Amino acid sequence: MTNDQIAKSMAYKNTFSSEHGKKVMDDLDSFGFFRKPDKCCVIDSVNETYFNLGKLSIVRYIHDEINKNLTEEKDNKAVHKEI
Repeated sequence: MTNDQIAKSMAYKNTFSSEHGKKVMDDLDSFGFFRKPDKCCVIDSVNETYFNLGKLSIVRYIHDEINKNLTEEKDNKAVHKEI
């Protein structure tokens, strides 16, 4: 992982770990069908289904950035990467 990638992930982690960030993430989870991805599909509208899947992919991307492991194994010990 490059220093830029680590810095980007840290920015996501810092942003969404605050009280306000958690509230925003809860709203995004609801908006983007994160907790109920099966609700993305709209039987009568393929376009709306694709639109909803796009929202879901954005929320998943944010979660992936927040949950990235920023440590690396060295001699069986977790070591934070340097930025």
